[in-house]
Amino acid sequence: MAEALEDLRNLRDNLTSIRALLKDAEEKQISEEPVKLWLDRLREESLNMEDALDEWRTVHLYRRTDGAEESASFLQRKVRVFLRCFSFHPVRYRGIAHNIKEINERLDKIAEDKDRYQLTSTAMISRLPRQGESKSFIDESSLLGRDDVKNEIISHLLCEASKEEEGSPIQTISIVGMGGIGKTAVAQLVYNDKNVKQHFTSRVWTHVSNISDERKVAKDIIVGLQGLEKQATLQLLESVQLDALLDEVRKSLEGKKYLLVLDDVWTEKEKDFEGLNATFKCGAPGSRILVTTRKSTVATVMGSSHTIQLKNLSPGICWSIISKIALREKDQKTCEELKPAGLKIAEKCGGLPLVAKTLGGLLRFKTGIQGWENVLNSDLWRMEIMHKEVFVPLLLSYYDLPSPVRQCFTYFAFYDKHTRFCVFHMLSVWMAQGYLGLDDDNSPLEQKGIEYFQCLMDRCFIQGFEFEDRFFEIHDWVHEFAFFLTRGDCMRLEVPEGNRSLPMNCERTQERTPRHLTVMVERGFSFPEFIPDAEKLRSVVSYGRDDHAPVSEKAMHNLFNQARRLRVVDMAMGYHGSAIPEEIRNLLHLRFLNLSRCRNLKRLPKALFRLHNLEQLNLSGCSNLDRLPDEIGNLVNLKLLRTTGCLQLACYPKEVVRLTRLTQLLGLIVRIDRDDPEEFSIGDLAKLNKLLVLSMKIVGNTINVGEAKKVKLQNLQEVKILVDGDIAEAEHVILESLNMSSVPRYRFQTDYYMDDGFNESRNECLYYSWA
Repeated sequence: MAEALEDLRNLRDNLTSIRALLKDAEEKQISEEPVKLWLDRLREESLNMEDALDEWRTVHLYRRTDGAEESASFLQRKVRVFLRCFSFHPVRYRGIAHNIKEINERLDKIAEDKDRYQLTSTAMISRLPRQGESKSFIDESSLLGRDDVKNEIISHLLCEASKEEEGSPIQTISIVGMGGIGKTAVAQLVYNDKNVKQHFTSRVWTHVSNISDERKVAKDIIVGLQGLEKQATLQLLESVQLDALLDEVRKSLEGKKYLLVLDDVWTEKEKDFEGLNATFKCGAPGSRILVTTRKSTVATVMGSSHTIQLKNLSPGICWSIISKIALREKDQKTCEELKPAGLKIAEKCGGLPLVAKTLGGLLRFKTGIQGWENVLNSDLWRMEIMHKEVFVPLLLSYYDLPSPVRQCFTYFAFYDKHTRFCVFHMLSVWMAQGYLGLDDDNSPLEQKGIEYFQCLMDRCFIQGFEFEDRFFEIHDWVHEFAFFLTRGDCMRLEVPEGNRSLPMNCERTQERTPRHLTVMVERGFSFPEFIPDAEKLRSVVSYGRDDHAPVSEKAMHNLFNQARRLRVVDMAMGYHGSAIPEEIRNLLHLRFLNLSRCRNLKRLPKALFRLHNLEQLNLSGCSNLDRLPDEIGNLVNLKLLRTTGCLQLACYPKEVVRLTRLTQLLGLIVRIDRDDPEEFSIGDLAKLNKLLVLSMKIVGNTINVGEAKKVKLQNLQEVKILVDGDIAEAEHVILESLNMSSVPRYRFQTDYYMDDGFNESRNECLYYSWA
C-alpha cells in the first residue's frame, strides 16, 4: 500500500509538470514533426493519468456513500471499500495500483526525450507563426464586397466633432473580425481613399502584430510621419531609450491633424500603450486612430468610439474573388464551363475572402472541369495549401487563448458542421470532460465556463453568442480548423444502409486512437452494434437525419462493455430498450448521461446509481418511466436532474434530499400537504440549498404551511410551478409559504410536458439557466 501511495503522489506531481510542458510543446509542434509525435505520446499519458486519478477519487466516494468505518485503519478501509465496490465495478485495488505504476514508468521514458526537443515549462521566446508585416497600399480593384463598410468607416473619420478640444482623447475606430476576414484590406482601402488623404495633414501606418512592443510602434510612427528612409532610420533609433522615442513621437504629432492606423493589435493591457496614448493627445482636433484587431476586448481597451464588426461575404462575392484570380488567363468558353463548379466551390469559402483568394490561386493551375470538380469534392481542410494560407491566421488566435480554453475550443470538432450549439449544453460537457477543472464551492465551474465562452467570443471563434437566446454558432472554417487541430481525436461514423458494424465511413486520420465519437444514423437505420476503436472513447453522441437514431439494447450493452472510459453519453431520442443494460456499471468515469425522449424506457437499473461521478442526468420525455429508485440518493455529485415529461412518474423518492449539490432540478414532483416518509415533500426542499433553477409539480390540495416555511432557497434564480384545482387560485400563498416571492423569475403553469425549454430540437433537450 505504501508503494502504491508513493506512486499516486508521483502521478499527481507528474500531471502538474506535464500541463506546464504542454503549452511549449504544442507551440513547437507546428514547425517540428518529431515534437508533434512526442506531444501525442504526452497527451496520451496525460489522459491515462486523469483516468487513474479519477478511479482513485472514486474509491473515496464509495467510502463516503457506503459509510466505511472511521475507526478502521487506512489500509483496512481501502481494502474493504474495494471489495465492496467490486460487485458493481470491475476495478480492483491491485489493478489501479499496477496501472499507476505503469503510467509513471512510461512518463519517465517520455521525460528522457524532453531535453532532446529543448522543451521548457514556459517558452522563453514565442514560437507562434507570425504573418508578414502589413503594408498601407492595396490594389483597390482586388478587394470586393466591402464598399458599405468602407464608407461607414470613412464617415466616422471625416466627421468633425464640434466639442473636440486640444489635448482631448483622440477618437478611435476599431475594425474587429476573425483571422482571414479582411480587416487589414478594409483598413488599406480607407487609408488610401482620396478624401481621407485630403482631410488629414499626416497619415501613418504601423503593423503591431501579436507581440506587443511599444518601442517598435513608436519607431514606425516617427519614420512614417517624418518621411525618413525606413531601414536606416530604424537602425539609428535602435539604441534610443523609450522616453526619448515617445518625446519624438509627441513632437512629430504636435499640432497636426493625423490619421494613425494600428494594424493587427493584440494586447489587452492598457499599460502596453500607456506612453503612446499620452503622446496621441498632442495632435490637432479631428485626429483619428483606426485599429484592426481580432479581439473585441482590444476595441474596449483602446477606448473605441465606434466598433465595426466585419461580416462574412456572400457566396456571390466569393465567386467574384475566385474568378478574378482563377479565370484570369482563360477564354470565355472555358470560363462558362467552369462557372457551375466554381459557384459551388465559392459556397465552401464560408464568406472568408482569404479562403476565396487561396482557392482562386489553387484553381488557377487546375485544367479542365475535372480538375475543378476534384477540388469541389475534396475535403478542403486536408489540403496543405489551406493549412499554410488559412489556418496560420487562426493558429495565431488559437495560441493566444489560455491553455484551458484551447481544450474547450477543440471540443467543437466533436459536433457536426452547421450545429447550432446550446451554450449551457456545452458547459455541461466541458465540465464532464474535466476541462473546467475540479469543482470549487467558492468558484462555480459554470461561471468559469461562461468566462471561457466570453474569451472565445472576444477572439471571434464563436458567433451570435447571446446568453438570453442560449445559442451560438461557429464559422464553417473555424469548425474545420478545430477538426484539423484534433488530428484523429474526434471520429465521425456514418451508418448507411445495412451496416451493423464495420466497414463504416470513418472521417478521421489514423494518427491517434479516437477519444470522441459522433454517430450519424441515416433515416431508417440503426446505431451500429459494434464500434471500432472504442476502448479509449470519452464521448459518444448519436443522432439521425430526422433527429431519430435507434439504439438497440444489444448495441448499448456492447458499448458499455467496451468503452469503459466514457464521460459523456448522449443518446437523446435514440435508445429503444425498455431498460438500461446493467453493464452501465462499467462507466465509473461517467459525468453526463442524456436519455431524453427515450420513450420505451420503463426502468433504471440500480447499477446506474452506483456511478457516483455522475453530474448530469437527463430523463426528460421518457414518457413510460414510472419510478425513480431510492438508490438515486447515491448520486452525490449530481448537479442536474431532469424528468420533465415523464408522464408515468407519480412521485419523487425521499432519498433525493441527499443530492445536496443539485443546481438544476427540472420536473420535481413535490407533496405539499404533509411530510411524507417515502415521498419527496415540500419541507425537503430546504436541504437542496444550492438550487438555481427549479421546476416542480405540486401534489396535494392543501399547503402544510409549517413544512413550507422551512424552505429557504436564497440562491434560486428561476422557478416554475405546475398547479391545478383550487390551489391554483392561491399563487401568492404558495410564493409566501415557500419564501419565493423574491425569486427573479417565476411563473405558474398548467402544461408540464413541453415546458422548461424542452422542444423538438435535440440542441434544446438540455435546458440550463445561469444568470
